[in-house]
Amino acid sequence: MRDSRALLPVALLGAGVITAAGFLVLARRVDRHETRRPDGAARKRLPKRRRRPTRAVAEWIEPLGKWYGQMPLAAVAATALWRARGPRAAIPVAGASAAAASLAWLLERVMPARTPPPGRHSPTEPAFPSGHALQTSAAAWAAAHVLIREGASAGVVVPLAVALPIASGLTKLYLDKHWLTDVLGGYLLGATIAASAAAGYELGPRPSRAARVRAWLTA
Repeated sequence: MRDSRALLPVALLGAGVITAAGFLVLARRVDRHETRRPDGAARKRLPKRRRRPTRAVAEWIEPLGKWYGQMPLAAVAATALWRARGPRAAIPVAGASAAAASLAWLLERVMPARTPPPGRHSPTEPAFPSGHALQTSAAAWAAAHVLIREGASAGVVVPLAVALPIASGLTKLYLDKHWLTDVLGGYLLGATIAASAAAGYELGPRPSRAARVRAWLTA
């Protein structure tokens, strides 16, 4: 049991390295225009005529991928975890949220410009990677790991952690504002941040049993 606990942070950090390497490979292919065919094929499969109710739902979901959408939700989760379980559980969730927002802001300024699909209405705005996919996946997956490790029901947490990033990414594709590989790149970076945050949680000091009982009683 102790060996498995000791190996978990290593496995998480290894997963983060793999997803970061995957992002670098994908970014190189995008920069060389080697993803045009799959991106074009994916775009052709999307409906050209977007119904008003569906578009309204997509536009309602869209802000979840912005810093002002995901950070308040992550802050609520981190606050609840701090009160119930202490800083060890709260800091990784808040850290993943803040890191994702910061990285999305930075990449918009340093990544080579890529022309987005016509639905973006701004050909000079960077498209790769999708900041929406990055931010929702990083925050949702980091929070899911911590919540499950702290005893939350996986049957509730996992569907939400899967649905939110997928909805955010599909929304950008449906609204014709990102290419498929933009969204995939965002997911890879989100997974890197989430894995790092989860490893930080596993490596953090574990509270004593008495402290856990007091936390539950005062929550």
